[in-house]
Amino acid sequence: MQLISCLMILLVNVEVPAHISFLVGDAIVTRNEKLYKAVLDAQLIVGDIVTTKTESECEIKFADYSLVHLGPNSSIRIERKEQTDKGVFHRIFASLGTIVTKVTKLNKNDEYEMRTESAQAFIRGTTFKTDIDSLAGSTFSVFEGTIAVRSLLEGAKEILVNENVKSVIKKGELEPLLDQLSDLEIAEFTERFKDFINRGAVLDSLRARIEDRIDDLKDKKDDLIDDGKKKLKDLFK
Repeated sequence: MQLISCLMILLVNVEVPAHISFLVGDAIVTRNEKLYKAVLDAQLIVGDIVTTKTESECEIKFADYSLVHLGPNSSIRIERKEQTDKGVFHRIFASLGTIVTKVTKLNKNDEYEMRTESAQAFIRGTTFKTDIDSLAGSTFSVFEGTIAVRSLLEGAKEILVNENVKSVIKKGELEPLLDQLSDLEIAEFTERFKDFINRGAVLDSLRARIEDRIDDLKDKKDDLIDDGKKKLKDLFK
């Protein structure tokens, strides 16, 4: 498959759920079986596969301000971004490497799912790391909040994984193995992904300010409507 110079496609009437917000080294975007060189701010759509190379890192920012970091030799696919009357649904498939995810606080009926070949995780306002080993299975390490994990085997049950706990789900096994993260693992994560954590905090703050602004505008709109009704009523007294 030939590598096309860079991802510079004008998207018309296509919802853009995400874009590349940080890039070090080389990464590839696969779209409709064509390969594109990833560039900063490139727009990503459902079905896109993002793959980093050796000594490369890439971050993807979603429209809901969630952030996904791909370490070297890692790959994810944006599988789903759907808005319904019930809420907004996201699903990412991680097939290779180390993926760190910072999911902002979701609305009541929104859903965010991370899936691998052996397991799936359901997230609400969480920072966690996913490590995928083609032989061993998937490891979910939670550094903030709580996630629910489940094997993809029929009959598997969801297990809650709390903060500072990791869950290992091996291929072909129903039950995950839970273990406390060591102080060293927590310290190494905090140091290695310090900048990522800080960028996530900035996005949380931005989203909070935007939501406050929207609430203020709604209040002003309601006040104007009430004032208009009062003035109209006074005219017909």
